[in-house]
Amino acid sequence: MSQVAKVKFKDYRQSIPAALDAVGAADQLPQSGLIIIKPNLTTDSPPPVTTNVEAAQAVYQYCKRHTKAEIVIGEGSGNGTTADIYQSQGYTALAEKYKIRLLDFNSEKAVRLRKKDTFVLKEFYLPEIARDAFIISLPVLKDHSFTQTTVAMKNMFGLAPEPYYKGSWNKSKLHSPSTHKSVVDVCLYRKPDLCVVDASVALAGMHLAGTKRKIGLLLAGFDPVATDAVGSELLSHNPRKIRYLTLADGLLGNLDNIEVIDA
Repeated sequence: MSQVAKVKFKDYRQSIPAALDAVGAADQLPQSGLIIIKPNLTTDSPPPVTTNVEAAQAVYQYCKRHTKAEIVIGEGSGNGTTADIYQSQGYTALAEKYKIRLLDFNSEKAVRLRKKDTFVLKEFYLPEIARDAFIISLPVLKDHSFTQTTVAMKNMFGLAPEPYYKGSWNKSKLHSPSTHKSVVDVCLYRKPDLCVVDASVALAGMHLAGTKRKIGLLLAGFDPVATDAVGSELLSHNPRKIRYLTLADGLLGNLDNIEVIDA
């Protein structure tokens, strides 16, 4: 059974620790090595298109209290440059305050990986630094033009380095021939180890310019399929009618036997 915490949003400082505690995250964090907090900073637009820097700060502070591992923030923007978006969205200031390393997956050294059991991405260039790290996917809950919803799994597109996947935008090659299948494939190469979803204010209709919908919740879970399913339901979607979730069911997590913890 997969557990997904659903916590009422008060503020990030209080509600993110509550969500993480509800799924026992403190006991599952590695005590050495590298933890990467992966927000959604696909464009230079403010929240809720992108992840609020206060959410990243709360996750960082939680990890800092519970582990001696190095904690960094990593993203590879979908448009523009990651460094500029870090600067405009307050992440550069956060990094300076806490002496956090900021990674740019679009320029990190990448290793070419191959898998026969993927759907469309028979090879994938993964930033080498992410290969053995513990990755926390920290997206905003949003509808998506191609995949109905974008939650913790779709957020992993940020790992794909721009030099290998750039077309009309930095990750555009991942969207052909099937965005749904690419979401699953990217996660088959490197799925998130822990998911924290900001559903305080979601975006309905479209992921870059949708309608703000106040949901007032945060989600947390170790199973990305279950977490995305619970998030999708909050946007009034049936997870079993979302192709990337049905493809991922049994491979990356489960759609059945989800225990929702209301905290």
